[in-house]
Amino acid sequence: MDNKSKAIKSFREIPGVGKVVAEDLWNLGYQSIDDLAGLDPDEIYIRHNDYRGNVQDICMLYTFRCAVYFAETYGKRQEPDKLKWWNWMDAVKLSSEEKDKQIRDKFKSR
Repeated sequence: MDNKSKAIKSFREIPGVGKVVAEDLWNLGYQSIDDLAGLDPDEIYIRHNDYRGNVQDICMLYTFRCAVYFAETYGKRQEPDKLKWWNWMDAVKLSSEEKDKQIRDKFKSR
Protein backbone atom coordinates (compact mmCIF):
# COMPACT_ATOMS: atom_id res chain seq x y z
CA MET A 1 0.00 0.00 0.00
CA ASP A 2 1.47 3.36 -1.02
CA ASN A 3 1.60 6.50 1.16
CA LYS A 4 -1.49 8.03 -0.43
CA SER A 5 -3.57 4.89 0.12
CA LYS A 6 -2.38 4.66 3.73
CA ALA A 7 -3.17 8.30 4.36
CA ILE A 8 -6.63 8.07 2.84
CA LYS A 9 -7.36 4.96 4.87
CA SER A 10 -6.25 6.69 8.07
CA PHE A 11 -8.22 9.88 7.31
CA ARG A 12 -11.32 7.73 7.03
CA GLU A 13 -10.93 6.91 10.74
CA ILE A 14 -12.00 10.51 11.41
CA PRO A 15 -15.74 10.69 12.06
CA GLY A 16 -17.54 12.29 9.15
CA VAL A 17 -14.65 11.84 6.73
CA GLY A 18 -15.44 9.56 3.82
CA LYS A 19 -13.42 8.65 0.77
CA VAL A 20 -13.93 11.94 -1.12
CA VAL A 21 -13.03 14.19 1.83
CA ALA A 22 -10.08 11.92 2.70
CA GLU A 23 -8.79 12.31 -0.85
CA ASP A 24 -9.35 16.06 -0.67
CA LEU A 25 -7.28 16.22 2.53
CA TRP A 26 -4.48 14.38 0.72
CA ASN A 27 -4.76 16.72 -2.27
CA LEU A 28 -4.55 19.71 0.08
CA GLY A 29 -1.15 18.40 1.20
CA TYR A 30 -1.98 16.58 4.43
CA GLN A 31 -0.35 13.18 4.63
CA SER A 32 -1.49 11.93 8.01
CA ILE A 33 -3.92 12.55 10.83
CA ASP A 34 -1.02 14.08 12.78
CA ASP A 35 -0.71 16.77 10.09
CA LEU A 36 -4.13 18.11 11.13
CA ALA A 37 -3.24 18.60 14.81
CA GLY A 38 -2.92 22.25 15.76
CA LEU A 39 -4.35 23.55 12.49
CA ASP A 40 -7.06 26.16 12.18
CA PRO A 41 -10.20 24.45 10.82
CA ASP A 42 -11.25 27.77 9.28
CA GLU A 43 -8.11 27.76 7.17
CA ILE A 44 -8.68 24.16 6.08
CA TYR A 45 -12.24 25.11 5.08
CA ILE A 46 -11.07 28.07 2.99
CA ARG A 47 -8.33 26.00 1.36
CA HIS A 48 -10.89 23.30 0.63
CA ASN A 49 -13.29 25.83 -0.89
CA ASP A 50 -10.49 27.17 -3.08
CA TYR A 51 -9.44 23.65 -4.07
CA ARG A 52 -13.02 22.76 -5.00
CA GLY A 53 -13.50 26.04 -6.86
CA ASN A 54 -16.62 27.10 -4.95
CA VAL A 55 -17.96 27.47 -1.44
CA GLN A 56 -18.66 24.09 0.09
CA ASP A 57 -21.48 23.44 2.50
CA ILE A 58 -20.76 24.82 5.95
CA CYS A 59 -20.97 21.25 7.27
CA MET A 60 -17.47 20.80 5.85
CA LEU A 61 -16.23 23.43 8.31
CA TYR A 62 -17.81 21.48 11.14
CA THR A 63 -16.23 18.29 9.82
CA PHE A 64 -12.82 19.97 9.78
CA ARG A 65 -13.32 21.19 13.36
CA CYS A 66 -14.10 17.62 14.35
CA ALA A 67 -11.08 16.37 12.36
CA VAL A 68 -8.69 18.75 14.13
CA TYR A 69 -10.09 17.69 17.51
CA PHE A 70 -9.71 14.04 16.49
CA ALA A 71 -6.09 14.65 15.44
CA GLU A 72 -5.24 16.51 18.63
CA THR A 73 -6.68 13.72 20.78
CA TYR A 74 -5.67 10.78 18.58
CA GLY A 75 -4.69 7.82 20.73
CA LYS A 76 -6.00 9.55 23.85
CA ARG A 77 -9.35 9.62 25.56
CA GLN A 78 -11.80 11.43 23.30
CA GLU A 79 -15.11 12.96 24.27
CA PRO A 80 -17.78 11.04 22.30
CA ASP A 81 -19.89 14.17 21.68
CA LYS A 82 -16.92 15.92 20.10
CA LEU A 83 -16.63 13.10 17.56
CA LYS A 84 -19.88 14.16 15.91
CA TRP A 85 -19.44 16.94 13.37
CA TRP A 86 -22.85 18.47 14.10
CA ASN A 87 -21.72 19.26 17.63
CA TRP A 88 -19.20 21.70 16.15
CA MET A 89 -21.84 24.01 14.68
CA ASP A 90 -21.68 27.73 15.40
CA ALA A 91 -24.19 29.19 17.85
CA VAL A 92 -25.05 31.86 15.27
CA LYS A 93 -26.06 30.24 12.01
CA LEU A 94 -24.65 31.70 8.81
CA SER A 95 -24.95 30.47 5.27
CA SER A 96 -21.93 28.77 3.75
CA GLU A 97 -21.24 31.85 1.65
CA GLU A 98 -21.51 34.22 4.63
CA LYS A 99 -19.17 32.02 6.69
CA ASP A 100 -16.64 31.82 3.86
CA LYS A 101 -16.64 35.63 3.60
CA GLN A 102 -16.39 36.03 7.38
CA ILE A 103 -13.37 33.73 7.55
CA ARG A 104 -11.66 35.38 4.59
CA ASP A 105 -12.20 38.80 6.19
CA LYS A 106 -10.67 37.48 9.41
CA PHE A 107 -7.57 36.33 7.53
CA LYS A 108 -7.28 39.68 5.70
CA SER A 109 -7.21 41.54 9.00
CA ARG A 110 -4.28 39.53 10.31
